[in-house]
Amino acid sequence: MLIKRIEGATRNLGAPPNWDGDISKCNVLPIRDVLTEQGQFMVSSWEPTPAELAAINAGEPIELWIAGTGHPVVALSVGPIGKTD
Repeated sequence: MLIKRIEGATRNLGAPPNWDGDISKCNVLPIRDVLTEQGQFMVSSWEPTPAELAAINAGEPIELWIAGTGHPVVALSVGPIGKTD
């Protein structure tokens, strides 16, 4: 997946303090802070590569990876059709 700049970005997240940059790179992630009835969320925008899009269209699932052993509240959604960032 490719990081996209989300419309209305309110800040940019960098690598966490304990990130080992020698093992893998951690890019800057533009996020939009959103307050919902369920609480505060950070929303980011991602674009599948052509190979990933082909795999999704062929029925492969989208996987969400979480670092650590506790699972935070998360949500996956699709952006508005026809809207570009």
